[in-house]
Amino acid sequence: MELKFNVTGEARKALVKAAGEALGWEPVYKGAPSFAYVVSNVTISRGGTLSWDERTDEAAIRNLLGRLREMGFVPAEEEIDTDTLTIEMPLVGFTDTALENLDRLIAGKAALIKKAIGADSLPVERTETTLKFPWFKFGIDGATVAAYSRFIGALCAAAKGQKRVTGREKAVENEKYAFRVFLLRLGFVGDDYKEARKILLKNLSGNSAFKSGAPAKTEVDADA
Repeated sequence: MELKFNVTGEARKALVKAAGEALGWEPVYKGAPSFAYVVSNVTISRGGTLSWDERTDEAAIRNLLGRLREMGFVPAEEEIDTDTLTIEMPLVGFTDTALENLDRLIAGKAALIKKAIGADSLPVERTETTLKFPWFKFGIDGATVAAYSRFIGALCAAAKGQKRVTGREKAVENEKYAFRVFLLRLGFVGDDYKEARKILLKNLSGNSAFKSGAPAKTEVDADA
């Protein structure tokens, strides 16, 4: 996942310093040819793009994004479009089949995804080097940005890893249960993903633990 801050020179150095303080790691300068800085699992490119992968701790990214906002660092997408936040993923590793799989994964769960994140549409924009997902509303907090970033990363990983995906969308009665099953299939398993699951399920109706709804007079500790 990546966010473009489009800063260079002293501004990039300030961004790198803030990242180091937020993550508790000393920045490492990689030199030529990338001229990037690496802070733990986060890379700050020569042009000021901040990137990380799905293995990066969600709480750490949330803290980092909050710290950067406090210092006035705003992703370029937010500066251009004050209503939309775009998440970008590298195009590396995407074959034609993987791109078709991604389209089908999105199509198969389009209604649930749109309701979960509050989107009107789910376009995927392709550049020479990235895929752009301009699905998200401006002004969301760091925890939500982290959850959405992990979701996009998981969608892309699934598209690359599966041989064939069926894109038929099915009507569901229990939205939370259906989407939770989808998230688990994408790898959102265990306590490390608990907060992300809650964020992604909170706008949906139904019960996440029982397909037909919770049994009467039974308290369930689920993702809500």
